[in-house]
Amino acid sequence: MNGRLLSYSFLLFAGLALGACGPKARTVGDPFQGGIRDETIRIHVTNLNFMDATLWAVTTGSRKKLGILTGKREEVYTIPWDFSTDLRIEIDLLASGKCLTEALPVSPGEDIELIIDLEFANSRYCRRF
Repeated sequence: MNGRLLSYSFLLFAGLALGACGPKARTVGDPFQGGIRDETIRIHVTNLNFMDATLWAVTTGSRKKLGILTGKREEVYTIPWDFSTDLRIEIDLLASGKCLTEALPVSPGEDIELIIDLEFANSRYCRRF
């Protein structure tokens, strides 16, 4: 796995410590190791909610549909990514409204983890629109 592992969690049910929420980064692998540059990013999504979620990758000037993730499922989405820029994930939860995550700086080869919790729409990390 190239790059660093970024984790952005929607830990939204009551009682969780805020220290467990938000972007976290750690280096994975040898940064001095040569090789072929990965020009994609992988978005690992876990939907802990019962409702289906339609997911979109949002960057400055573009919006790309990742897919629809059924409730209580996991999926990995891979999208082309050949530049460093901020990424937001738009989450449209069936019959519950839409949210847009905070911007997260992402570079080619990185993995993103997104957890959609049971009460994600009530989180302060969810920007409703």
